[in-house]
Amino acid sequence: MPSNQELRSRSNKKTSKGAKKAEAAKATSAAPNVNAARAAHDLLTEAGTFSFSFSSALRILLIARITSALFGVIQDCDEVYNYWEPLHYLQHGTGMQTWEYSPEFGIRSWAYIVLHWIVASLTTILATHKLQVFYLLRLVFAGISSYVEARFYRTVTEEINPHVGRYVFVVLFFSAGMFNASTAFLPSTFAMWMTFLAFSYALRQPNQITAKRTYRVVSCIGLGALVGWPFSAAIGIPFVIDEVLVYGHDGAVDAQGRVVQIIRPANWRIQRVLRLAKVIGVCAVAISVPIVLIDFIFYRRLMFVPLNIVLYNVFGGENQGPDIFGVEPWYYYIVNGFLNYNIMFFLALLSAPFALVAGYLDRERVPGKTKLDAVWPYVLLGLKLLPFYIWFTIFTLQPHKEERFLYVAYPFIALNASISLFLARGWVSRSARAFGASVMVRASIVRYVSVAVLVVYGIISISRVVSITTRYRAPARIYSALWQERAADQLINLNYLQENYPNDASISELNLCVGKEWYRFQGSYFLPSDVRLQYIKSDFDGMLPKHFLPDYKIATYEENGEILTYRAREYSFKGARIVQAGFNSYNKGDPDAYVNIDQCDYLVDADYPLRPISTREPRYTHDEKNWEVLDCAPMLDTVNSNQLSRAFYVPGAKGLAWGDYCLLKRRRS
Repeated sequence: MPSNQELRSRSNKKTSKGAKKAEAAKATSAAPNVNAARAAHDLLTEAGTFSFSFSSALRILLIARITSALFGVIQDCDEVYNYWEPLHYLQHGTGMQTWEYSPEFGIRSWAYIVLHWIVASLTTILATHKLQVFYLLRLVFAGISSYVEARFYRTVTEEINPHVGRYVFVVLFFSAGMFNASTAFLPSTFAMWMTFLAFSYALRQPNQITAKRTYRVVSCIGLGALVGWPFSAAIGIPFVIDEVLVYGHDGAVDAQGRVVQIIRPANWRIQRVLRLAKVIGVCAVAISVPIVLIDFIFYRRLMFVPLNIVLYNVFGGENQGPDIFGVEPWYYYIVNGFLNYNIMFFLALLSAPFALVAGYLDRERVPGKTKLDAVWPYVLLGLKLLPFYIWFTIFTLQPHKEERFLYVAYPFIALNASISLFLARGWVSRSARAFGASVMVRASIVRYVSVAVLVVYGIISISRVVSITTRYRAPARIYSALWQERAADQLINLNYLQENYPNDASISELNLCVGKEWYRFQGSYFLPSDVRLQYIKSDFDGMLPKHFLPDYKIATYEENGEILTYRAREYSFKGARIVQAGFNSYNKGDPDAYVNIDQCDYLVDADYPLRPISTREPRYTHDEKNWEVLDCAPMLDTVNSNQLSRAFYVPGAKGLAWGDYCLLKRRRS
């Protein structure tokens, strides 16, 4: 093969037509050798592997997350009642209170709500009414999630492998689980964000000189656990092991750009333990003190809410604790993992066995000279795979299971599955070589096997997302339809159906009632501020939320010699510290939570033709004498639909049953 210099010199000479043909034939015969060499190089090294920059990854992830913010559905009534409603109470003075926010129990922290209250208050600069605040806040969630995911992706790319990083990116982008979790207003989502950020530092090597990595990881895990969800602290166990077991770097760059190195101390592990204890103590105090102070301001009681959460969930006592809200079989998270990550979830489960096989078959993947060298890389790999297994094991053993409990493990599902795929593609190449395949064929097989797996994963994930957004979006549409009752020419007080409501205390609130559909209430941000949610009796006999004591007072003013009254915000938040009668930790219903249906101005109800009719749950949509149908949207009847057909969207799928989700208005005689 001629050198580049030879090629350039020949190109400057005149050649005959025959010479040109001979040269072309020679180049053609050499091309396969060049391609083979390039294919072999690509197969055996990571050189030239494409990866997105942080900014590019952030922008692309934003596409998926913004879509989630605008079109995703609220899947958990806890998100509405335990987080959107307290936030609405802080911002607008009204909302629904759950028993967890009663001062006698105190297992929800106001610090988490206050953090979002600050952001929600800033969004009012752009919003003309509160429903826009709801979506603007979800867009903020989308931005935060995209940022931490992009940080995590870049760390995996730089510290583990570019191919693994690329797989992680694809898994996160298409994941139905991330579509749901990324923009949810839940502590488990906040803990998931902090986990992404924590492990964007934790996956880097420890450093003996500086404690920056330690502080960053501990502070992120601490924020996720203390501000968000206390149980997420368990995800830090592998980091503690890594910090004490792995020496890592013994050098750093100082402020002047000079490289500083030290000799490895004999007692470096003791130093690491002491450093870690110090960092944990500092971060715990720095995070806990503001939480305690904020909760004291609202509850007017000195309590440490993260501890209350742990005590209730772990040591709840007889007929208490999370199990009274339902238990699920041991395989619940396997099914749920398949729904949200399909084939990638099974690859995540197989990551540890794959690593063991790789340690035996693919020794050349991580070169070394001694026996310790042979084992050590797989110890480090095991530490990276461990968080997923810790989380999955802990929560599989709990009788009470919910999808949101798995959110914290989402970064590791993506990571473990991607590592499995990377190891598997090596075995595919090895098998092809055993059958005598050329380097070029092996390179093509490796490339297209990975692409095929990711394409199948992406198609199934999109099918799941489309199913969720099209078949379960009726409640968001129907509650939004209530705003159409506002006068077309209303120019001020756009948060109200009755324009003069805030300026005239003699105008009464309107009641929107729910019965069996109480758990699909979308939140007070979907209700005009002069409309109150009320419950009518249904077949559900558990405990329901109650109204916070309104945070406003009736004030007076004089106009033309007439004394008039209006509603004024107090910002005293008395409702947060008042103990309401009827709340309990046994999920026992309170009759005082219900109103008579005659008090309802509007009603939201679902009509499922295939379900039996109950005396407490009549078909209100057919009661034309008392109710006018304002709007209806199709809603999937999950009870009477085929499980697989309802889980994934397939055009023309059979076995689906539908109902109508409707907004009704009382007919006045």
